[in-house]
Formats: sequence, structure tokens, C-alpha cells
Amino acid sequence: MLVQMSEATLTLLLTMLAVGAVIRFMPAAGRGRRGKLARSRAVWGGIIVGMASSLALTIINVEAPKSVNRQTVGLYTLPIAVVLALIFLALVAVRARRMRAHLTDTMDDEARAASSMETALRGDGLVRLVGALFIAFALFRGVPTAMNQALMMTSGGVQLYSTPMVLAIVGYALAWVLVCFLTWVSYRLCAWNNRVWPAAVILAALLSNYALLFVRILKAKRWIKTSKEAWAVISWFINNEAVFTIVAAVALGIVVVLTWVASRSIPTVGANPAEGRLGRARSRLYKSMAGTAAIGYLCGALLITVGVAYGSQEVELSAPESYSVVEDQVSVNLADISDGHLHRFEYTTSGGVKVRFIVIQKSGSSYGVGLDACEICGPTGYYEKDGKVICKLCEVAMNIATIGFKGGCNPIPIDYKVSNGTLTVPISALEASASIFAK
Repeated sequence: MLVQMSEATLTLLLTMLAVGAVIRFMPAAGRGRRGKLARSRAVWGGIIVGMASSLALTIINVEAPKSVNRQTVGLYTLPIAVVLALIFLALVAVRARRMRAHLTDTMDDEARAASSMETALRGDGLVRLVGALFIAFALFRGVPTAMNQALMMTSGGVQLYSTPMVLAIVGYALAWVLVCFLTWVSYRLCAWNNRVWPAAVILAALLSNYALLFVRILKAKRWIKTSKEAWAVISWFINNEAVFTIVAAVALGIVVVLTWVASRSIPTVGANPAEGRLGRARSRLYKSMAGTAAIGYLCGALLITVGVAYGSQEVELSAPESYSVVEDQVSVNLADISDGHLHRFEYTTSGGVKVRFIVIQKSGSSYGVGLDACEICGPTGYYEKDGKVICKLCEVAMNIATIGFKGGCNPIPIDYKVSNGTLTVPISALEASASIFAK
């Protein structure tokens, strides 16, 4: 339960905090119910499009895993999300400046107030449109991973009504409840004195995460080269992605403190009893908001740090199994690998490099064969847990049907043949893969 709740929270929290911040600065189309309706339509339009597209991508990945490459999807969607966020922040800043100018004109010359107001509200439709598009793209970036986590829990022949399964589902559902609540809190806190900086910090944290993912994809495709030192820094941030969420939470934590301090400075005694009651009510509201937000962020922080650390304890790879060498082939008896479980083998090259490869029976006479490494996470290896093949570094569960195919976090495929009751892998293919495992 804790593992599922921690993983889902880590996957969703930063995205949902950004969504809450963006919603706060999406303007209404004027006063009254009609103006708020236009804003609500933009917000819910972005949410519906983002969730629907996430569900569609998840279904496609399940039904036709080879038809969509995750790297290609990221290659196009990450830059678009970054550009939309930057445009949104720029539009919000311009609008804030226009509103300040309108207030100045109102105080100086009421005759100019109407014209100034029209100028201030000019472009609000564009702000709503860009905000809705960003919400859609942000959800499309984060939610499919969370949906895949749900599929991981319910796949592999797990009994849905068993106690562990029920606890896992409850933990996953609680994670969604928590992140949705913190989305609302993010929306409310960013409204404090209409400050733009908390939203800017949250979006900067999310965009930094997007930028690193984009660099990771470019490097996996070998389109760019980086020094070992630079890649070590990038890898650290990729493997410690909670840092970005913590930065966003700290920004909102500062607002929580400011809100609490503001609650202490509100006068609770006025010129008449009504003013006193109003002041006390505002003070209680501020304190309640600050306290609720603090508890929510504490829960989120514990889940994405302690909870994730507990759920991702070091996993030892299984020991390599024996095989035979026939001429220039590594040969494995099919009887030894036809149980549907993951089997690991290790070949020492002529240069002394230990090259690992894995084999798993997929269905009937079909086998998934690949190196115990992938283009994204390197030679960290894979392990089997609860009927799933999982990458040791990023904890992503492979679709077993796609093992043996190139792309994403799948094992790097290698040549093999199945005949006469044996599975053979050319030694030349293993020798050529030495650079992947060389230290």
C-alpha cells in the first residue's frame, strides 16, 4: 500500500501542483457567472483533453505496444509543454502589468478607466487558451505513467480480491486523492496577494524536469554528446526526480508561512462588533488554510522521500545461469527457460568484459531475448517481481510482449535463433556489445 501510494504521488505531484498554479492565473471573461463559466470551460477543457489523451495512450500501449514509441512521444510533447508554460507566464506577466496600469488610471482619471479596463482585459482569451493547452500537455506527460502503474498492479495473474491487491489499490487511490487535494491547495495558495512567483517557481521546477528528460531522450538516440561529468550530474537529477517536487513544495511552503504570519496580523477588534467578527473569521480562515496546507505537504514530502526510499530498496540481480558454447554460439536448452520466468546469462568477452543477456518465454515458442541493459538506463539490469520484468534503475515494468523489440526502456535486442530444442546467441553479437557493459 505504501509503495503504490509513494510511487503514484511521486509521479503525479509536481504535475498537479503546476496545474493548480496555472488554474489560479487563468482569468475569467469578466464579472458574474458568465465570466466564470468561460474560465471553468477552459480549465475543464484542458483537464478532459489531457486525461482522455492519457487514457488513449495507455490503451494503445497495452493493445499495440509496438505502435507507439515513448521516446518519440516525449521528443515532440516535452518541447511543446515547455513553450506553452513560458508563453503562459509571459502572458500572465503582461496582464498583471496592464491591470496595475488600469488601477493607476482609475485613481488618476476616472474618464480613462473604461478604456484602460478594455486594454487590461485584452488577450484574456489567449491566456485561457494557452493555460488550457498547457494543462492538457502537462497531464498527458504525467498521467500515463500513473495509469501504467495501475496496470502493473493488476497484471501478471494477480488475484484482484486478495488482501495485498486490495491494499495496493487503496494506496493508489489515496495517492490520487492526496495529489488532487494538493492541487486545490496550490490553486488557493497561489492566490495569496496574487503573487506570480510561487507559480513561476513551480513551473520552473516542472520545466527543469522536462528539460532533463528531453536531454535524456536526445542522448539515448545518440543525437547529442555530453561529457562524463555533465552526464553524471544529469543522471543524478534523473534518478532523484523528487528534488524538483520538493523545490515546488518549498515555494508553496513559504507561502504557507506568509499566510500564517498574515493571520496573526489581522485586527480582531474593530470599530464595531461586525468588523471584529469579520477580522476573527478572516484570521481563522488564514490559519485553517495554512495548517491544512502544511499537513498536506508534509504527507506529500514524506511519501516522495521516505516512502519512495522504502519502496525502492536495493534489489540484487539473480545469479547468471549456466550455458554451453557450441562452435561460435552460446547455447541454452529450451527446457531450462520455458517456464515463463526471467533467466539471466553472462558471457565473458575476449577483452574480459562480462556481457549479460536475459531470456524469457513470452508465449508458446516465442521468446524475448535481449541484453541485460537498455539504451536509457544503461547496464543496470532487470529483475522479476510478481510476474513482471522491472528495470532496476527506473523501476519501470516492461511489457513482456515487447521484450526483444527496440525502444524505450526495453532490453537492447540481440540476434538469436531457436531450433532443435535450443536457443542460441551468436558470440559475435555478445562481443560487439562489450562497450555497453565496459566500466
